[in-house]
Amino acid sequence: MNRKEFFKTGGRILILGAMAATTGYLVVNQQVDTTCSVSPACQKCGQFAKCDLPQAMETRTTEQPKEKTP
Repeated sequence: MNRKEFFKTGGRILILGAMAATTGYLVVNQQVDTTCSVSPACQKCGQFAKCDLPQAMETRTTEQPKEKTP
């Protein structure tokens, strides 16, 4: 390996590492915004409570808490 190849390979590894670290940071801190692959009305979705999609907002407002009868 000559000097030119060494720096080229090192640069590629550095860029790949930076991309992996940035992606990991964003995923861990939940700053990556994902779209629902299923209906936003699904309450099992981890994003349902804070989802800004119109369908999710409508579902949250139309859901009535069940009244307890004595």
